[in-house]
Amino acid sequence: MNPIADKDFFRGKPLQACIEYLEKLLTSSEEKEDTLPALNALIENLVETNRMFDIASIYIFLKSAAANGREIGFFYEHTNRILKRNINDLFTKSITYNNTELRETFSDILGTDTGRLMELVSFIFRKYRLFDMKFSDNIHKQLIKVAEKDIHSFIEHADSNFLAFYLSTLPELGFVSRDHIEHWIHIILYQIDGERYSQKILDAMQIHPSFNFLLIFMLSPREHDRFRALSMMKNALSQRRRDNSFRNIFIKNSPYFIKKAVVESAFYDFHEIPIAHKELFSQLVCFTDGKPVKEVIIPLLKTENPEKDQKITESKLAFVPAIACFADEFPDLRPLLTVILRDPAIEIEVKEAIRKIVYGTK
Repeated sequence: MNPIADKDFFRGKPLQACIEYLEKLLTSSEEKEDTLPALNALIENLVETNRMFDIASIYIFLKSAAANGREIGFFYEHTNRILKRNINDLFTKSITYNNTELRETFSDILGTDTGRLMELVSFIFRKYRLFDMKFSDNIHKQLIKVAEKDIHSFIEHADSNFLAFYLSTLPELGFVSRDHIEHWIHIILYQIDGERYSQKILDAMQIHPSFNFLLIFMLSPREHDRFRALSMMKNALSQRRRDNSFRNIFIKNSPYFIKKAVVESAFYDFHEIPIAHKELFSQLVCFTDGKPVKEVIIPLLKTENPEKDQKITESKLAFVPAIACFADEFPDLRPLLTVILRDPAIEIEVKEAIRKIVYGTK
C-alpha cells in the first residue's frame, strides 16, 4: 500500500476511515517513517477544514494507543509536533468550542513548554484581544507557575493585552493561592522600585480594566499610579452604567478600600493628596450603594480641625457632592447632617456646603 501524501485525499472523509487508512499503512509499510507524509497530509487537511473535534479526537485516540502499546500509537508523538507547529491558528479557531477533549489536547500539546505557551497567549491577545476566552485549568496553572517563578520577568515580557486578561481572570480561579495574589499586591503597594511594574499593570488595565486590581491602587502611595487607577474606574463606571458586572464588583469591594484610604490613611495621609484625587474619590462614592457615605464621609466631616488646616477642610468639601448624590435616596442622612450643622467645631465653609443639601438650596 503506497502512502498518499495529498491532503485533499482526506477531504470530507469520516475520521474513522482516516484512522483505518493509517492503520493499514502501518501494517503494509516496511519502514514506519514512510507513513509520516500521509499523517502530515491528514492533519493538515483537518486543520485547514477546521475539523476541531476530529483533531481532538484523533489526538486523544493516538495518545491512548501509545500509552497502551498499540502499533498506531507510533503516530502520537509526530501528531503532537505537527499540531504544535499550528498551535496559534488552532487555538484561536477553537475558542468558540466548549469541548473537554479540545482543552485536553491543547494542554497536552503545550505541556511544560512555557516559552511556547507565552508565545501563544501573546499572539492571541496581541492580534485578537479575546478577553472573554476560556483556557483549561491546566493552562491557567502553567501560566501561574510561570508568573510565580519570576513575577517581575513575567510582567516585563507579557504582552499588555495578555496581562490584562491574566489579571482579570485570576480572581475567578478557585485554585489561585493567596500567596500569588499577595505578590501582585506587594508590587502595587510596597515595592519601592516597582513603579515600572505597576505602570505595566496599569497599561494592561487601560486595555481591559479589572476592578479587583484597580481598587488596590486606591491605596497606592504613588500619586501617578493612584490617579490613573481612580480615573480608569470612574471612566469605566461612567461608560458602563448598564454593565452590572463592573458595578457589582465595585459596590461589593470599594467600601473597604475607600475607608482604608480616607479614614484610616493606611498607606498615605489622605488630606495631603492632590485635590483632583479627592474629587475622584468623591465621584466614585456616587457609584456605590451609599454605604461609604455613612461609614466614611460622615466620620470625615466630624474630624476635628482645631488648627483650621485647609487640607482637612478641602477633604471635607471634596466629599460634599457625594453626599448630595444620596440625600434624596436616604432620608436618614439629613438628621445626621443636621447634627453636624449644630457642631460649633465644624468649619464654617463645610457647614455652609452641608446646609445647602439639608435645606435643598443652591
